[in-house]
Amino acid sequence: MPRHAERSLGRQLAFQFLFSLEFVDTPWRQALTEFWHIEPVSLTGNTCEDGEEPAADRSAVRNADTTRARRCAEEFIEGVCERKETLDTQIAASLNNWKPERVGRIEWVIMRLALYELLYCPATPTTVVIAEAMQLADVFGDAESPRFVNGLLDKLASSGRRCDGDNAGGEIVAP
Repeated sequence: MPRHAERSLGRQLAFQFLFSLEFVDTPWRQALTEFWHIEPVSLTGNTCEDGEEPAADRSAVRNADTTRARRCAEEFIEGVCERKETLDTQIAASLNNWKPERVGRIEWVIMRLALYELLYCPATPTTVVIAEAMQLADVFGDAESPRFVNGLLDKLASSGRRCDGDNAGGEIVAP
């Protein structure tokens, strides 16, 4: 099983890829091949200019087994892409006093990724999923993003129990 560093980097790579899909009409499998071709792990840790902060902690990138991180990212990417409609429906249904189109793309993609993990990766504790989503929101979103993501994911997680991964409908099942 991948260590925390690999899963964390895998989540970040998955987020970056899934976010990029928001702007292209390329089928996700084809886009994924192109994504790996640009070597996103090396870009993540090595391309900051003076005064810029890296998108990921450089030590986390150095300490991660990038092959395992890539496998984790691909698992997340495939899962999210295959269940996108279901995930989006659940996110939209959980918004109070918000229209889905008001939610930023960054926050939406982070919530989509985290909800996938909540529903289909039961080995990862809920608190870890939410904390990692908040970390992504902190790095890639604006100042309010972590709070928004935390609130919505907490609501989704507390509305029912997590499935065992075999839940074909992908719904958080009531206890």
